[in-house]
Amino acid sequence: MIRPTAAACFVRASGFFLLLLAVLPRDAVAQSANDGYDPNANGVVEVLVVQADGKTLVGGTFTTIAGQQRSRIARLNADGSVDPGFAAADMDIGVGAIAVQADGRIVIGGAFTQIGASARSRIARLNADGSLDASFNPNANSNVFALAVQADGKLLVGGSFTLLGGQIRNRIGRLNPDGGLDITFNPNADSNVGTLALQPDGKLLLGGNFTSLSGQTRNRIARLNTDGSLDAAFNPNADNLVLGLAVQADGKLVVGGSFTMLGAQSRNFIARLNADGSVDTPFNPATDTTVQEVAVLADGKVLLGGQFSTVSGQARSRVARLNPDGSLDATFNPNANTTVRALAVQPDGKLLLGGFFQTVSGQTRNRIARLNSDGSLDATLNPNAGGAVRTLALQPDGKLLLGGSFTMLAGQPRSRVARLNADGSLDTLFNPTADGFFSALAVQSDGKMLLGGTFTLFTGQARNRIARLNADGSLDLDFNPNANNGVSALAVQPDGKILVGGLFTMLRGQTRNRIGRLNADGSLDLAFNPNANEEVLAIAVQPDGKLVLGGFFTMINMQPRNRIARLNADGGLDLTFNPDASSGVTTLVVQPDGKLVAGGNFTSIAKQMRNRIARLNADGSLDLTFDPNANGDVTTVALQPDGSLVVGGQFTMLSGQNRNRIARLNADGSLDSSFNADANGFVQALAVRPDGKLLVGGDFTMLAGQPRNRIAQLSVPQAALQALDIASGAVTWTRSGAGPELALPPMLQFSLLGDFYAPVGTMQRISGGWRLTGFTPPPNQNFYLRARGRVSSGFGNGSSGLIESTRQFFIIPDSIFANGFQ
Repeated sequence: MIRPTAAACFVRASGFFLLLLAVLPRDAVAQSANDGYDPNANGVVEVLVVQADGKTLVGGTFTTIAGQQRSRIARLNADGSVDPGFAAADMDIGVGAIAVQADGRIVIGGAFTQIGASARSRIARLNADGSLDASFNPNANSNVFALAVQADGKLLVGGSFTLLGGQIRNRIGRLNPDGGLDITFNPNADSNVGTLALQPDGKLLLGGNFTSLSGQTRNRIARLNTDGSLDAAFNPNADNLVLGLAVQADGKLVVGGSFTMLGAQSRNFIARLNADGSVDTPFNPATDTTVQEVAVLADGKVLLGGQFSTVSGQARSRVARLNPDGSLDATFNPNANTTVRALAVQPDGKLLLGGFFQTVSGQTRNRIARLNSDGSLDATLNPNAGGAVRTLALQPDGKLLLGGSFTMLAGQPRSRVARLNADGSLDTLFNPTADGFFSALAVQSDGKMLLGGTFTLFTGQARNRIARLNADGSLDLDFNPNANNGVSALAVQPDGKILVGGLFTMLRGQTRNRIGRLNADGSLDLAFNPNANEEVLAIAVQPDGKLVLGGFFTMINMQPRNRIARLNADGGLDLTFNPDASSGVTTLVVQPDGKLVAGGNFTSIAKQMRNRIARLNADGSLDLTFDPNANGDVTTVALQPDGSLVVGGQFTMLSGQNRNRIARLNADGSLDSSFNADANGFVQALAVRPDGKLLVGGDFTMLAGQPRNRIAQLSVPQAALQALDIASGAVTWTRSGAGPELALPPMLQFSLLGDFYAPVGTMQRISGGWRLTGFTPPPNQNFYLRARGRVSSGFGNGSSGLIESTRQFFIIPDSIFANGFQ
């Protein structure tokens, strides 16, 4: 069956971005340490559509999926489990097309004639919960292959039918929002219309096996004006089926099918057209057989699915990725064992595949699978550390730095520090050695990596408790601050300066008691000397440049400050802030509203009883509404964009409920009853991936009922949503759902080619994300924008990593074209 949906993804993108601003509901679905995405459908998956909330609609011929009975249509949560809130009635035959309306209702097309007890011929509409919309019944007399929703809510329908809504409509028609036939629209194709794609200007692209449209010769591909009339200037003329269409940011059109000629040029199964319909001659990848699906990604790359086994003369089994210039992406090779029929892109950049296949990347995946953005299979992360994992830091490319006391990881010797690839496999090229453990890691914006701990030898060189690696993993020979005792916390300021906390009393040969600041080159910032009398374990940088410190100190700058203090940007004590904790403060997180979450082993703070966790207002007074009450130490906190807090430590009770060493709190401090991962040992480090998955490090050997030695990843049913967009000179990075909250305002960066990025400016907090105003983009050319932000992680939140969102744009005055969504 010809499948259109991913080709129409661009059409739905603008509405998708608007919907991202909604607050997402939580699903009462338990998280799992077995993080493999494997819904396991028992029949063909024909169509995949990702909703605005990150859930995925799946259509096909299956009758079971993810272990549940679902007849030809289902909705999956972000972790691949069936959404129990979506219960469509059984259908008698398959679903091959799905389109989501702006109001959340779902239009489906296919070969079915019955939905439950109701007759519905090949097209129907479901309410958001999967129930049948009784008011909608256009009644096609043959199969519906393609659906697309216009900006005005009208619905375009393509297929093999000759009657629609009781009127003659040959293979293409348009319905009003209420399901009635639009009598003004009647292009009249002589054979099947199998795929549809709307351009940003409202024109409609059609592909299939027709040879005439509106009484004019049009071989397998055509374009209609907004009123349904034929675009006379557009006539590419394919010699065989057109099965996939996708519009690029610059208005060019990627075309897949079974053709070997397009526009009088030899093109084997894949081609690109200029906006006027002429063939883009430099783009000529060539596959050995049919391309059934194409999708343009946010970075301008092109994803292909089909029956092919070679692309550009290289082995690629049924799925491949092209660079923007049409060359093969050599890094991407998932290898499906048979046909890929459906493609969809999640908001986090992961890729969904559907089709006939039973294996992907050598792993069993029946007809549906998910790939990480690098093409690796989304599978279980279980590196099996041979010792405690104390600290975690994410790199922008998805790789994960780990530090602790382990000496083995993923079955390989690793001396207390290691790096995992985005798929959870060990990065074999990264293997520094150290003679002591690691407590803190931080990734710099230039890709260099800061490391702190108790070591005195690092990669065979003398490095006392602090070191820096270059982006390639080699030692930065020019960086040697030389601390005389342990380093527990590292924080990188927006200006590149490096804050260091720990037990040391000397740094760079100068007296620095437990807290110091380095310039970007590793030299000591001589003007900064707060002078703490005991260990500094946690450092949080506020957006205004002030610094909050936590630890075991009782004096800062010769002033009494019990375990928590705030410094002005120059290192001087903020005299207005004095919460006064009764015992150690070991973790600090600044919320977007300026409030501060503190964890440790204290039992009172700001003159009120608070057991091990509290929230302070921006002025240091206690937030009286927040009192989770932990019965053991809280040592690490991860903040999510919806205000939820994942908490780790040594506690076994939180908010009066059993929670073993890890729990999640709602934004108001109440316990999230749906989350109970249950670690059997100390949780020392937490980090949230951009896709919302939760990385957990510590000294446990079981997590969420699965054997996991000291490092694990938890799946969550909520999606992590983000989008980068431009409107009226403002660039907005909307973020919501289960991803990580930023520790500092992100930086917007610009590139013409997508390789080297220059800073544009610091984005400012808005409701639902971040914004930079006054941006003037270059007109009439491709360019890239990247928003990059810092996230806190690790033991005491004394570590940090970077996450980013990148998107390609093409600006025509009064218009914005942009590729895909993230």
